[in-house]
Amino acid sequence: MNNDLEVKMADTAPSPFTPGYGKKPAIFGGHGAEFTELRAVFDTLDFGENHSVLVSGLRGAGKTSFITTLQDDARDAGWLVISDDASAGLMGRVMDSTIPALINAMTRESRARLTSFGIWEFNAEIEYVNRHRTVKPQLRSDLVALSSALGASGGILITIDEVSSGKVRLRELSRFALQISHALEDGAQIMVVFAGVKVSLDALLAEEHTTFLRRSREVEFERLSAGETRRVFIETAAIGGRRIDEDALTRLVSLSQGYPYLVQLAGDYAWRNNPNAPTITLADATIAHDKAIKAVESRVISRVYGDLSDVDQKFLNAMAEDDDRTKVADIVKRMDVSDAYVQVYKKRLIDSGYVHAAGHGYVQFSLPYLGAYIRRQLAAEARDGGGTGGWDAYPAPELPS
Repeated sequence: MNNDLEVKMADTAPSPFTPGYGKKPAIFGGHGAEFTELRAVFDTLDFGENHSVLVSGLRGAGKTSFITTLQDDARDAGWLVISDDASAGLMGRVMDSTIPALINAMTRESRARLTSFGIWEFNAEIEYVNRHRTVKPQLRSDLVALSSALGASGGILITIDEVSSGKVRLRELSRFALQISHALEDGAQIMVVFAGVKVSLDALLAEEHTTFLRRSREVEFERLSAGETRRVFIETAAIGGRRIDEDALTRLVSLSQGYPYLVQLAGDYAWRNNPNAPTITLADATIAHDKAIKAVESRVISRVYGDLSDVDQKFLNAMAEDDDRTKVADIVKRMDVSDAYVQVYKKRLIDSGYVHAAGHGYVQFSLPYLGAYIRRQLAAEARDGGGTGGWDAYPAPELPS
């Protein structure tokens, strides 16, 4: 490698912004009180209302980063951490893979205490061998045994991300939650965190066996305030040894609109535009603006919109005719349906986090740039003949028989 290139690479400071999936931000915006109270549980085992926590918010709002941070804090406090998502086979993965791995990582003394429960088989060196199967294994028993082996030195943090409202997934999650509730009744020191969009979490709460989750602490992720957004940009850049010019900061704050993923993405693009300079300038922020908007539209907004039902999309299309907030009565007229019908979808979209109330009788987009994205999509469809690319005028000929 060229020596000059080696020196340049060595002098380039790595970006402290973390737009990657599930990456912990160097500076977390908002939710300081929640972090403080949950971290205190890891040190004191004084749970209060924090045995179960529901974390809701839009894609990219910071849910996964939040639970990743909790996981690291719990491990630092000596807790065991069970982390997974709500995909099919959750119970099997936790019991057959995650828990055995945790046992193997425990101290010899803790493993020795586990032998008295007769749930797992250990060899002469007190190393995990297999599950003892004279009695059908249950997650409840595993959690109680692990908690007892830890004693007063720690608890068990269980985090389940990507909660889905699909019926099959919800049934498995319900059974999983039931086992946790029984373990809590048996005295296990557990904090369980479920994360997903609000409608999916509400669907989970409606399942049988999830009564204890209805008393959960709720942490809702919305966009950051303008002041918090400024703080995150300034303090994150400072960690990397750089400052941000005021005009560049104003541009980045306006661009991100307090959306956590966009804060990290825009900050990262601005940082990397000229990483050796001591200051992030307006030129850097301008480059970041164009790149970040394209990236967030392709990675988040288009997928969010595409995942919605046809009626949800029609509701948002009706909203997109306005640049700012939309009167609900106008949505009724544009969709040509009853007010009661619109109210059902209004509630769905508010609960999903895509829309929020903006004064009596008005709604507004919650996800930055969603309205602008829809307007461009509708304009493109109008130009190319309703989204067919103009092929309606050129039907394919019949194939010869």
